[in-house]
Amino acid sequence: MAQSQPSQLTSYDRLTMRVSRLVNNARGVIDKHVHVERLEASSEDWELLLEAFGETEGLIVAHRDDGSIDLFWKVSHDDF
Repeated sequence: MAQSQPSQLTSYDRLTMRVSRLVNNARGVIDKHVHVERLEASSEDWELLLEAFGETEGLIVAHRDDGSIDLFWKVSHDDF
């Protein structure tokens, strides 16, 4: 049986995985806040991410002067 090639992650996938690791990190879970820097993300990927955040209920995005963002959220008991 031939093995299939592993799918390649897109740059957007890598960006969302990095943000996911920040959010799910113990400090992010406790504080319900993370600081996200653009780093190597392309303008297109960064704008797509910001658009997705804008559509996420309960998420506050604070834009910083250096181009990074702070994410804040509350966990509702209804989420459980």
